[in-house]
Amino acid sequence: QNIALAAAGSIATATSSHSSGAYPASGAINGNHIGNDWNTGGGWNDGTRAVWPDTLEVNFGQSRTIDEIRVYTLQNNWQNAPVEPTETTSASAEGILDFSLEYWNGSAWAQLPGGNVTGNDKAMRVFQFPQLTTSKVRVIVTAARNNWSRIVEVEAKGCN
Repeated sequence: QNIALAAAGSIATATSSHSSGAYPASGAINGNHIGNDWNTGGGWNDGTRAVWPDTLEVNFGQSRTIDEIRVYTLQNNWQNAPVEPTETTSASAEGILDFSLEYWNGSAWAQLPGGNVTGNDKAMRVFQFPQLTTSKVRVIVTAARNNWSRIVEVEAKGCN
């Protein structure tokens, strides 16, 4: 069960969003992780070209127990032949490169176990960890290809 969906009551916010308005934070919790709707609200793109860090936060609206987070970035060839991403789908053209995952522990942000990535070149990254209870998670991008932080979807798998 993906509790990060807007349809499940979650809300996404970001440190900035692209000035075109075509890439809102809410696009990263709409349930589409392929990227075929990228130019029409189907993902988040930051608004500070080649300036990092950029943060995308997903607030669940209540405390939830989770044990998996998936982060999807813009896959190669998303305009002409997008596919359902797997852990081997390439994102070496416009994907996020370095990022970390944090969760709210009730009083402060804490690093998600195993949630630090450098040199990413995949469209989907899966993070599994011992169950934890949190009301929100965030992705902090510290480097990305082609000058922009691009997140197609964030999923949080709930245990309750």
